[in-house]
Amino acid sequence: MRIRLSLLALLFVFFILTPTLARWYTDWLWFGEVGYRRVFWVPLLSRIGVTVVMGGILFALFLLNLRPLLRRPALDDVIDLEPRSRGSREFRRVLRRQQIGGLVMSALALVAFLSGLAASARWPMFQQFVHARPFGVTDPIFGRDIGFFIFRLPVYQFVESWLFGWLVLIFLVAAAAYYLAYAPNMLRGVWSLPGPVRAHLSLLAAAIVLVRGWGFWLDAYALEYSRRGAIVGAGYTDVHAVLPVLRLLTLLFAICGILLLINIQRRTWRPALATVVVITVAWVVGLGVIPRFVQQVRVSPNELTVETPYIRNGISATLRAFGLDRIREQDFSVEPITAEVVSRNRPTVDNVRLWDYRPLLSAYQQLQTLRPYYLFRDVDIDRYRIGGVQRQVMLSARELEVGRLTPQARTWVNEHLVFTHGYGLVMSPVNRASEEGMPEFFLRDIPPAGEAGLQVTRPQIYFGEQTGRYVIVNTRVQELDYPRGDENVYASYGGRGGIALTALRRLAFAYRFGDLRLLISSDVTRESRLMFARDITTRVRRLAPFLSYDRDPYVVLVDGGLKWVIDAYTTSNRYPYATPAPSSAQGPALETEINYIRNSVKVVIDAYDGAVNFYVVDATDPLVQSFTSIFPELFKPASQMPRELAAHLRYPVDMFEIQARMYATFHMRDPRVFYNREDMWSIPTELFGNETVVVEPYYVTMRLGNGPQPEFILILPFAPAGRDNLIAWMAARNDGPGYGELVVYRFPKDRLAFGPMQVESRINQDPIISQQLTLWNQEGSRVIRGNLLVIPMENAIMYVEPLFLQAERSQLPELKRVIVASGPRIVMEETLDQAIARLLGRLPPSLTPPPAGAGPAPVPSTAAGLIKQALETYDRAQQMLRQGDLAGYAREMDRLGQILRDLQKTQ
Repeated sequence: MRIRLSLLALLFVFFILTPTLARWYTDWLWFGEVGYRRVFWVPLLSRIGVTVVMGGILFALFLLNLRPLLRRPALDDVIDLEPRSRGSREFRRVLRRQQIGGLVMSALALVAFLSGLAASARWPMFQQFVHARPFGVTDPIFGRDIGFFIFRLPVYQFVESWLFGWLVLIFLVAAAAYYLAYAPNMLRGVWSLPGPVRAHLSLLAAAIVLVRGWGFWLDAYALEYSRRGAIVGAGYTDVHAVLPVLRLLTLLFAICGILLLINIQRRTWRPALATVVVITVAWVVGLGVIPRFVQQVRVSPNELTVETPYIRNGISATLRAFGLDRIREQDFSVEPITAEVVSRNRPTVDNVRLWDYRPLLSAYQQLQTLRPYYLFRDVDIDRYRIGGVQRQVMLSARELEVGRLTPQARTWVNEHLVFTHGYGLVMSPVNRASEEGMPEFFLRDIPPAGEAGLQVTRPQIYFGEQTGRYVIVNTRVQELDYPRGDENVYASYGGRGGIALTALRRLAFAYRFGDLRLLISSDVTRESRLMFARDITTRVRRLAPFLSYDRDPYVVLVDGGLKWVIDAYTTSNRYPYATPAPSSAQGPALETEINYIRNSVKVVIDAYDGAVNFYVVDATDPLVQSFTSIFPELFKPASQMPRELAAHLRYPVDMFEIQARMYATFHMRDPRVFYNREDMWSIPTELFGNETVVVEPYYVTMRLGNGPQPEFILILPFAPAGRDNLIAWMAARNDGPGYGELVVYRFPKDRLAFGPMQVESRINQDPIISQQLTLWNQEGSRVIRGNLLVIPMENAIMYVEPLFLQAERSQLPELKRVIVASGPRIVMEETLDQAIARLLGRLPPSLTPPPAGAGPAPVPSTAAGLIKQALETYDRAQQMLRQGDLAGYAREMDRLGQILRDLQKTQ
């Protein structure tokens, strides 16, 4: 027996205790590495505190109510079922009672511990209860600050539900034990219970009834999340029928609880039983029959009239909860585009995003990975000052993916000691392509080289989106820094990241990762440093799991180094009267239904040393104020962010999309219009490739309204629900003190503004464009239609859609044409400038010819020159057709068509 116990103890220590301690110890080391060791202790101590308090309360309830049952002599016959001699039976009875009592109390202690442990997962809720902050806005029914509903009410509801459930269970166990003890008497017709038993059950029943009465009081506040009426929140039936019943039930349950307490001293159950009957009837009738009757008789025939104030409450609360109450609305007259408008908005034209991020990512993968183990995960969009001019660019970090190594190269040394980091980035303008249709680059190659002013002095990426494995730096094996020709350049890590490895730490990490080689490798020295949790999303979630994070981190080049920026959100589903965002709008980053969101924090992670900084950019948010109070050393004010980095902050697409989808409904502030859904909007659709997709928000550089300077703006158009034309567009400002401001431009309802799908249909119906697309889509090539961008300029709109051509056996798309439309006109040319010039019928004053490498030279202006060039182009097309070069043939025929159109203009 002792050998078995020793073996069990050894297994417990080796497989459970030691790995747990190793994880705690290595986590403690990791939090120390990133400089937030107190952040490690706050959740841990909070969990321990909640476990002790909740588990202790439950164990005390067990101790007070169940332990006395094990000592009752009446239970001895139940415990001892074997007849023995009187002395032996008495001894064995006592011994068995002690053994069973010890086992039962041990089991109850374990149950209490597990219950407290389960409750400890809610430690942020309890911490926010202690560090609650006011919203400065009261709810319309009870007049309480919104902070009560978000910080206080969830704790009250949890405690009430937790207590009620466990008290009911304890009551049932006690009642069953007493039944087993006194069943023989009941079989003989003796139904009366001893006074202590009746007192015990009365006390438990009173506690259950009083706790549930408290629950009814709390249920009244939960009416502000009701979905019974015309909008989320308490409606007419809730306020005039359900709320009075809940207050009555609270009173009746309090009376019943008092009567049950009085019954402890009396020998009759009649008053308490009568009260139970009354409250049962009141419960069923009050919460079932009466609300249904009021809804059918009073509300349904007059719903708009009686629900109007509650609809107004819901609209106001939803707009506040999603930060839409401060939106500025302006009229947009939808004038035709002119050469003068284009001339005045040249920065907008120069920064129109022709490169769709999906074809561009394929081009990056084909042209700039340079080695099979490098990978571009996604493409980001930003703005940089290049040559003294702000340019809108697209960029992507070149990360390392060891899974792409050959099987022979995937050794432990290579995966953890040699291939430790990615290297550099690529950057290209949004609107330029080479003559072959390839992206031009501002930054390219390894080491990164490109435009003056874009210096990358620290290109190593130890922390990124593809850095899932742990690595060890500064070992006896040199790291691969970057490839150069047929050779490689090796280096050692010189940053502050990672955890220095002692013998004890190596043992702990070997336990954590289940990797003995980490412990026994002779290449690892005391100067070596281990980096883990290098994935940037994992890194920030470990530090602040109570925040929600954007699904698209973006890389920024600052002071020669690379930094990642992740938008962090404070969210809640407890904002009273606010309608939750539709799940389709929330994205995978927001896993639960929410009815409140703020982009209060920008998280910055250094790609080289892994340093993490949480900058509060919305200090007015009560949720972030609460978290700042809990973790004062974790959050920094936005004023401490370097100016060079602040210039690259973006309004997050995820939040903007949620706000846009909510505003599509809640822009209807008139309760009558809202009730009838007279002016519902939707996000329009477009064609990408051959698929119909919802238009995504996109960044443009433009002057907003009468602003003096162009700004980096995030915009999204709206269409009337069920129709394809445009009705409005929303913009979010990204630059300077105006960051975060939202503006909505409404179109006149008596004037048609084409929507993306209408423009797509007109493209398909244009005989020249459709013929060209059909020709390109012949065997051997495929046309990819990029995002159709709606570009506002002053009070005019221009539509731009790039066309990419990709061979079936190639993953390298080429930007071949640009389609531009405005009003009834639609044209297709090789460059944006050519398309605009043709659309307007003349060259705008400030529109210069395309630079070398951006398309063909301007065609001759005389009829003789055009005829000559047409013949030459036709001959080239026929030659390519004989050679089987269909793509070249299509290109020359398109040029021939353009020459003929120009020739027609000279007549």
